[in-house]
Amino acid sequence: MNRPSIPKAVREKLHDEYDHRCAVCGGDRPHIHHIDEDSSNNDLHNLLPLCPNCHLRDQHNPTRSFDIPKLALFRKFKDPFILKPQFHPLYNRQLFLEGVESDDFDIETVGEKIDELIDFIKMFEMGDFYSKKIKGQIDAPIKTFVGFLGAGPDPSYERQKREAKEKHIEKLRMNKNYAQELLIELLRYQKWENS
Repeated sequence: MNRPSIPKAVREKLHDEYDHRCAVCGGDRPHIHHIDEDSSNNDLHNLLPLCPNCHLRDQHNPTRSFDIPKLALFRKFKDPFILKPQFHPLYNRQLFLEGVESDDFDIETVGEKIDELIDFIKMFEMGDFYSKKIKGQIDAPIKTFVGFLGAGPDPSYERQKREAKEKHIEKLRMNKNYAQELLIELLRYQKWENS
């Protein structure tokens, strides 16, 4: 199989961004890894320099599935704790944010997922502060509606409900990156071992 080569300018820009070191451990002689595993996608944000050890351990370990969205989050925020096992429960609870760009995003179940994420964040060091900040970024602009006619469905209620859902999806799309940035920032205040 003939893999397309990464353009020299892109390779150089990537290596300069990471100071010619592995993005995970800082090791020498990094390989260039395609996050989405598509060797023809040479977009700079789809590439990560990984030393031979990290490349083998993280990508080619047959006993562990490779989580492409988590690696993309690591690429975006460059915080090694994203790849640590301690982050995984928090990562799983914020995964619904990844789907917000999809046309078939299920807004009906988002309230429960937001509540679970916020409750989980509260358990962390600095959790009260970050749970309030993140909730402000992703919670529904309007929580509930009261409105019906005794004789049948109220068309204005249905319209308001639909508009509220659309506003919430738009709010999630606009604030997703900042909410994720706050989650990553929260990691810096934890007293976890760096293993």
